[in-house]
Amino acid sequence: MKTAVLLLVAAGTAKRDEDLHALAARTRTEHRPAVARSAARAAKASRLLADHGHLLPPDLREKGQDLLNEHEFRLHAALDSANPGPALAAIEKREAGYLKAFRKLGGEGAVSKARKLPKDEERTKLRATREVLFEATGIDAEEPVWGAPFRALEALFGDGHAPMEALGVSAKFFEDGRSLTKRYHVALQPPCDCWTFGRAAVVEQARGVAESLKAPPLVEAWLDSIAADDTGKLPSVGFGVSAEDGACKLYVLNYGGNELPPLPLLDSLPQTARKPDRAPSVLVSVEWKFGDMKTQQMRQYAVEASADDVAVARHTQDERFAGDELVAALDGTFGVKQSEDIAVTAPFQYDKATTPPVVAAPLAKSGLKLKRQDGNIDSNAETDAKLAALLKDAAPGAGAWLDKSRVIRHALSNVQFGEGFVTLYRHPTVFGFVDPSSAPQHLALRNALTKNTHSLRRRLSGLTACDQAEEDFIDRAVWGSNPDDSTCAQDGKNPANAGMCPQSCQDDIACMIAACSDCALVDAVCDEPVDLGAHPSLASGDLRFQYKAPVVMAGADGSNRDNIEGDCHTYVDQSDIVQPLGRKSLEGQLEDDVQCKDKHQDDIDFDCWVESDHNDAGTATIVCEGCSPDGTQSGFEAAMATFFQNLVASTGGPCSFDAAASLTSLAGATSNVQSRYSDVDDAMVPDNKKLQMPYGDSGLFETMNLWGPEGCRYPYYGFLPDEPLCKDCSSMAQAKEDVLNGLWDGPCNDDDPRGDDDSLPLPPNYPGCGCDCADFLRRDLSCTSESCVNVAQAYAASNTVCAGDKLRWDTTSSSTGCETYGAGSPLTGSACLDAAGAVPNATCYRTPAAISEPGFPWPWPDVCYHMQRDAALGRRASALALVGAIVMMV
Repeated sequence: MKTAVLLLVAAGTAKRDEDLHALAARTRTEHRPAVARSAARAAKASRLLADHGHLLPPDLREKGQDLLNEHEFRLHAALDSANPGPALAAIEKREAGYLKAFRKLGGEGAVSKARKLPKDEERTKLRATREVLFEATGIDAEEPVWGAPFRALEALFGDGHAPMEALGVSAKFFEDGRSLTKRYHVALQPPCDCWTFGRAAVVEQARGVAESLKAPPLVEAWLDSIAADDTGKLPSVGFGVSAEDGACKLYVLNYGGNELPPLPLLDSLPQTARKPDRAPSVLVSVEWKFGDMKTQQMRQYAVEASADDVAVARHTQDERFAGDELVAALDGTFGVKQSEDIAVTAPFQYDKATTPPVVAAPLAKSGLKLKRQDGNIDSNAETDAKLAALLKDAAPGAGAWLDKSRVIRHALSNVQFGEGFVTLYRHPTVFGFVDPSSAPQHLALRNALTKNTHSLRRRLSGLTACDQAEEDFIDRAVWGSNPDDSTCAQDGKNPANAGMCPQSCQDDIACMIAACSDCALVDAVCDEPVDLGAHPSLASGDLRFQYKAPVVMAGADGSNRDNIEGDCHTYVDQSDIVQPLGRKSLEGQLEDDVQCKDKHQDDIDFDCWVESDHNDAGTATIVCEGCSPDGTQSGFEAAMATFFQNLVASTGGPCSFDAAASLTSLAGATSNVQSRYSDVDDAMVPDNKKLQMPYGDSGLFETMNLWGPEGCRYPYYGFLPDEPLCKDCSSMAQAKEDVLNGLWDGPCNDDDPRGDDDSLPLPPNYPGCGCDCADFLRRDLSCTSESCVNVAQAYAASNTVCAGDKLRWDTTSSSTGCETYGAGSPLTGSACLDAAGAVPNATCYRTPAAISEPGFPWPWPDVCYHMQRDAALGRRASALALVGAIVMMV
């Protein structure tokens, strides 16, 4: 059913893309580039929604589809209007806003990570609850000591929201009939880019667990090291406890090819028998007995690189204890996926001040990782029964535990053997089952998909107060991650509030205005494509490049060849998320075949589509985007040329190419850099490609039109304040231009486009001039004929240049200067203006409610507590004086 839905969505969006591309061909010549650009952006957005829409909460997924529909009809409406130019410019402005938001949420890197997440709607609903913990282990989460790791997990996710993959259980069985079953493990940070709450939050919770478990000094030292390693990847961090014998462990696991942090005494760990290095994924731990705050051991778990290496496991088992027959039986019944090797130190004391002698202890156990049965990661009663029968002598009581622990849903993942004991593990083996309807899980997912997971939400200057306010507003109004903080997202979706701005949302808007007034600065990065010639150090596997391959399909003659259609079109255009052909798509083959700089093969992401199924010259065009073997454009182009040359010469696939003609045609293939400086990790952005500039009314207008609840936008709610957020000439001039070009999205409406929801009550005299627009246009710009009206130009550092789509500046000595304000800058495009560009006393419409109204109830400090106190003192004093108070942000 899910595959069918995805295919239907893909089919619907493909039809829309086809219509828009056809529209571009029929458009007047001067407007074709704008329409073609919009069509390409809509096509990409359609693919993203079809492939990854399941990761959005249902209401936002629906909103995404609505935005695509709205984009299409507004593009048609713009072209049908008497003056398409300003309408197309307004559409481009909105598209640029969405692109900015896309990059802010992680951009192409986030898409690459999202593609790796598993899909199973049932498993996304599974929760690691207190009831599950108690049923599987008998441990009460309220127990002061042994419930501490689970409570830390709850503190991160909130009660009832932790995913099941964050919890694992185990049991240790002795030949004499004893057993230890009150054992569990939690991952505060998983070994994947699937969810995170950031380094600070994870370490804070880990410190609390360590204190409850009375951990020795080495645990504190390891957590200090993880907290300080802000330049590296946050490793997986977890705790394991065994209540019956008082055993405690801190686990740290590297993943994705990233190095472990410089943990104290790490190099003192004895090497395992078969893995002499720690470059691949390896798990290390500190373990201690509860109450012994001086003595600890370290352990290293290595997993054999090659699967089914039973011979090594048998050999090492024979060296340590009699276990060969049991290993052979497990292999015959289940198949051994990988063999483990474990090295441990002798107990030692550590006081942080001196380095103690650390020696290896005798190797006491080794383990096996079992293959998934029938490819299933879920527990299975039949499989568990077979295992219990095999272990009836070595592990008495295992059958009962296997039945009881099945509530955890994980299949049996590991079996470890030691002298006289067997330990069974139900640990998660697949991560990333995110329930988008759970606000905490979705927040954790968004955190993981953003560029700076190592330092949550840190941007160029550590996040300005206004940047933070915008983040908070989006979090409150769109995602609704914390209803205890704000209920705006929930209130805005309430049908009873249709056409109205709930008080909770009004408060959140006011908080943002208060923090972003008085020319408050925000970080900005040039959005022009990366120039590797000027900045070769930016070459990396994270950069994205595009390759356009003109190919010739096989056909009767050169003038009448088959188009790319049917199975061939599906093969080229289909994501590997669904494989209707039962084989890898073109992009899947690229991901297997192309190596990319500093990237593991599992992290390589390509996106391919058909740009033109049949060109006038008899060729078809296939477009692919992806990474480069050496991080450069030339390296990417060479790899793609080789791939496509082999592709057109191959036979037996779903596409039939004219090999000779295609090889000739491919000589005209082109490539370009897709990644922009705004896509690059912040720490790597060259200084001459970034700046800080005022947020201003233009920023507020953009934020509200992109993210504001429907009832909090014009014509229902007036969100523009009575005073400018920034009185600089450039900021005010840009704001006036943006508000006027808002067309249907603001108070200066010329028209009410067909398709808007006309079932809601509209104010008298709408559409037309909004009273806020008239007041806004009457503001004195305080500009002279020499004033620069380009905000970026006014605030950029000297001798720098940016030629982006949204940001442009040139402050070099050879620059002729920026556009200046003067007689050549008339105001046009509003129902509020007369033919001469003046603002007459025309009849206007007034929103039912507005933030500029006298007596507006500005929020108290506890509503805006996220804002930094020193950045907000004194802001909006004149407006707040209306209620006789100044909002103090804490």
